[in-house]
Amino acid sequence: MTLQPARPDREAGFTILEVLTAFVLFAVALAVILQVFSGGLRDAQLADEYARAAMMAQSRLSGYTAAERLDEGVSTGRDDPFTWTLSVTLYDDRQEDPQAQAQGEYQLRVRLLRVESKVAWRAADGRDRDVRLATLVLGMRP
Repeated sequence: MTLQPARPDREAGFTILEVLTAFVLFAVALAVILQVFSGGLRDAQLADEYARAAMMAQSRLSGYTAAERLDEGVSTGRDDPFTWTLSVTLYDDRQEDPQAQAQGEYQLRVRLLRVESKVAWRAADGRDRDVRLATLVLGMRP
């Protein structure tokens, strides 16, 4: 006696509905993954722009404070895509403590200057961004 293989009533395989469902799920998953990667690339580019701006601000600040003569004033410039501003003002203690005396009342041969370096640019996301660094330095009275 020989056994005959059983024949299924229908052929084995996927229906068109199952194939379409699989493609839709794959497309949705791919779209989510691409959004995550593009967001990561955008954030990495923004971090790079901030790092370059901070280095430029630090460079301008240290270049000015290394000078022998420190004068009050404002200077500006442009290094595409960045615009920088370096401002030097006489520091006033009364901005932080209203009870403090003004520098001119101390009769010292030095004065305290506030040096601020600002670098601004339009980021890849279209927003205006800036980095500001500031320090206090001693300068001789004129």
